[in-house]
Amino acid sequence: MNRAPSPLLRTWFRALRPHQWAKNVLVFVPIVPGRRVGDLEVWWRAGAAFVALSLVASALYLLNDFVDLEADRRHPVKRLRPFASGELPVPAGLVLGLAALSSGAAVALMAGVLWQVGVYAAGSAIYSLGVKRFPLVDVFLLAFLYTVRVFVGGEATGIVVSVWLFGFSVFLFLGLATMKRAGELSLAGADAGETAVAGRSYSTADLPFVGAVGVAASFAAAVVLALYVQSAVAVRDYPESVWLWGLVPVVLFWQLRLWLATSRGYMHSDPVIYALRDRVTWLVALCCLFLTLVAAGRMAL
Repeated sequence: MNRAPSPLLRTWFRALRPHQWAKNVLVFVPIVPGRRVGDLEVWWRAGAAFVALSLVASALYLLNDFVDLEADRRHPVKRLRPFASGELPVPAGLVLGLAALSSGAAVALMAGVLWQVGVYAAGSAIYSLGVKRFPLVDVFLLAFLYTVRVFVGGEATGIVVSVWLFGFSVFLFLGLATMKRAGELSLAGADAGETAVAGRSYSTADLPFVGAVGVAASFAAAVVLALYVQSAVAVRDYPESVWLWGLVPVVLFWQLRLWLATSRGYMHSDPVIYALRDRVTWLVALCCLFLTLVAAGRMAL
């Protein structure tokens, strides 16, 4: 008879923040514009990169928890984390973090993306150790960490990340990074007496500015996508490239819908994780896949 995991084991697993691994699906992004969707080998390679990033990310989340211990204890939601709440001892968490880091490095070495994952780890550590307390610098670094995941996927699969995908990713992820901050500020504003986010150098008065920066970045991502659609590269790679124009309003709608959810106080988690749990996001993804396949001549209408 199968026995359920013990509560302590579940708590240790929760400390690794496995729900955050969802953000690492970005390593699979280059497969679609690289037109290698039917190649199982590249999926296996990207899968190995996903595992490596997830293990390393868990180690770095543990580091972040230790650095933010006092701030998390004052946070309305983060105070429930295993170390902030006192459920788990910090010394044992350090051992767990080292185990996750070494395992992730081993998988990254086998996948041929060790130095790329190292860049991600270094950037994430710099963020945790102090950069996250510098307004604007923090969101730019967060956007960089999102974009690095895409490059890790490109390196693992041997698919070159084009300048178009890079430009689109930078603005898209800058919008998502500011969305994360806006969600935190909205949550702080909803709590009586709170005027700042614990562990961050933002106050609730900054919310309109942060929102403006994020929405502008979202529109910039749509503009980059529109420029790509009419470029010679798109015309060369997609026989029916006119169908790609449908991507522009669909992607912009998706981003603005997330911003609407943020403005209404629904964004209580990382925007990527929120999106992956959102049914409309999956409908948007299917719509984008359909338009891309039609543009590539894979589907006749």
